[in-house]
Amino acid sequence: MLLLLALLGVAMNLVSLTPQRSQDTMAASATFPNVQCWVFNVEFMNCTWDSSSGPQSTNLTLYYWYRDPPKECSQYLFAGAITSGCWFGREDIDIYNNFNVELRAPGRHFKQEMKLQDLVIPWAPDNLTVYSVNDSQLELKWASSYKATCLQHLVQYKSDIDSSWTEQYVHQRQQFGLPSVDEHKLYTFRVRSRFRPYCGNAQQWSQWSPVVQWGGRRPRERPSLPVLETVLVPLGLLTGFIFLITMLTRLERVWVVLMPRIPSLNSLDDLVTTHQGNFSTWSGVSKGLAESLQPDYSERLCHVSELPQKAGAQSEGSGGSPCSQHNPYWAPPPCYSLDPEP
Repeated sequence: MLLLLALLGVAMNLVSLTPQRSQDTMAASATFPNVQCWVFNVEFMNCTWDSSSGPQSTNLTLYYWYRDPPKECSQYLFAGAITSGCWFGREDIDIYNNFNVELRAPGRHFKQEMKLQDLVIPWAPDNLTVYSVNDSQLELKWASSYKATCLQHLVQYKSDIDSSWTEQYVHQRQQFGLPSVDEHKLYTFRVRSRFRPYCGNAQQWSQWSPVVQWGGRRPRERPSLPVLETVLVPLGLLTGFIFLITMLTRLERVWVVLMPRIPSLNSLDDLVTTHQGNFSTWSGVSKGLAESLQPDYSERLCHVSELPQKAGAQSEGSGGSPCSQHNPYWAPPPCYSLDPEP
């Protein structure tokens, strides 16, 4: 009986101690912040925590391990003077083994376990290029800094008349084909990557690659330009032709007025019978033009007469002409020549 009572007392003590330990563990988890780790392209890793939610005025220390004994962080990150994280190099990363971390403070600690293959963030794709395969198909290619078999990609594209992006998933391959494109539209492309389930169940995407564009060779805002060319060019040619015909007609009229008709042997009878020998009327030369061709100067007639010689007048020389002798007291009459009578 005494033995039974002793065993019952021990059992009651164990029951009373178990809830106390559970409460201590819950209290520790409530006072310590969560540790969040991200593996960047399997080149380095950051594990950070919210230093404002942990024990104040005390720097928390972080210990980590895979299967080996725990090691303290060798390169802390700080928020002011308080530790807020730890930086890990490539040599400290083993993404396919469970990663254990433990935050410690004096008299308290909190442990976490995580799978690093689900926490990988690759770098953004680079060297994004686009080119036309034919008149209606585009090919988009890019490069990744991590092995392609572990990555899936999200391609987004839109044209200049689209209001939202169109998305397409691409697995392993680093290229994407877009059929049925319009060269008059301006297309914009961008790509981002993440670990695919073959290598891990990562949900975090990389940043977007720089955008690349194709197309927009002729602006769609000017559809009337070909119409203007079709209308204005023929209209200009027609106007020039009409102007040329008008000028030729005027020149022909002037030529007819200025240039008299050249007589032919068959039309000489008409000149004699109908126009009584009037060449101007027969040739079609206007009266005003004929008068304008008449000389506008007059010649003074020189009247020559032979005067009898005066008595006592001595002639100088032989055969002197009276018209060649000048007397200051006698003005000779106008000279004219007379044909000698037979």
